[in-house]
Amino acid sequence: MNPKWTQKEMAKVAAEERAALGVDLMDPRDPALLAKTWGIPVYAISELTAHDCPSETIEHFRTTSSKKWSAALIPVGSGRIIIENDSHPTVRRRSSVAHEMSHHLLEHVFPEGVLSSDHDQLYSKAVEKQALFTSGELLAPEAACKKLAFRDAGNAAVAARFEISTQMAQMHMKGP
Repeated sequence: MNPKWTQKEMAKVAAEERAALGVDLMDPRDPALLAKTWGIPVYAISELTAHDCPSETIEHFRTTSSKKWSAALIPVGSGRIIIENDSHPTVRRRSSVAHEMSHHLLEHVFPEGVLSSDHDQLYSKAVEKQALFTSGELLAPEAACKKLAFRDAGNAAVAARFEISTQMAQMHMKGP
């Protein structure tokens, strides 16, 4: 792992991943397809009943703690899986999977657990910021946002184009 990733380096990783899938700068990116190309299955939390996860646990994360948990990249032997909260809107789910894939692409070291007892994340704030930045570059690259800004595109247009939330579009359009 490179503990001191620069934004330029993270943007390069994201651009390389987009290019590897043949995704143009201005086109939306399917983070689940990225996961598939890396051999990382993505499971909705509601699917876990088929794998003996108690339904009470699933409902807890889909309802009671829905806002506290979106997704997790989990080591399984020498592989990885992503479990995502399918109670969230599609745009948030796309963002969550891109975020977890960013942890993988940046080779972040796994914490001891996925969630602490009070459901806080266990990755450091620096690592989370890296994953947030990289996921943004995977979904709506800054270079694309700049082009759209010069075309007077608003947050809603950027969100629709890249299949992201208007909040995420606003965050990425802030600089451009």
